[in-house]
Amino acid sequence: MVNALNCPNCAAVFNPKDSICEYCGSYIITSEAKQVTYDLKEFKATYKKIFFHEIEMGLNELPMRSGLANIYYSATKSDGGRLLLTNQRLIFCAHVLNINPNLYWEISLKDVDRVELVLNLLISQRIKVFDVKGTETTFVVYGGKNWIAEIECALNQN
Repeated sequence: MVNALNCPNCAAVFNPKDSICEYCGSYIITSEAKQVTYDLKEFKATYKKIFFHEIEMGLNELPMRSGLANIYYSATKSDGGRLLLTNQRLIFCAHVLNINPNLYWEISLKDVDRVELVLNLLISQRIKVFDVKGTETTFVVYGGKNWIAEIECALNQN
């Protein structure tokens, strides 16, 4: 278990059990939970910046849901990591155990055409994200119905 990290904003030593850097006031999300839905009331306007595993949120961007996911290419190829839904983007970042640990994928919600749910052996579920150009990206997630509902909610707010 990691006992200390560095704040992505000010580089001060940061205890991952805390959620706010005591030096600069940034909110830092380091959850290892399978799935998390965030209460937007938790993010006060006093936080200077919000980070999710070192990814800086943009102006007025708030995290809505995060969880373990695989970006799915085929039955024999995928990369594991974490998927993050904000009120502005959908982001996937691979964990360091992958062959390609630097993999990063994101899409602005303005560029999402639709999302669909596909069952995957009743253990987990696949969600397919279609962009306005017709490109399809598939993720294997826990709680696919919840992901779809939250993504559609975020899309309807934009």
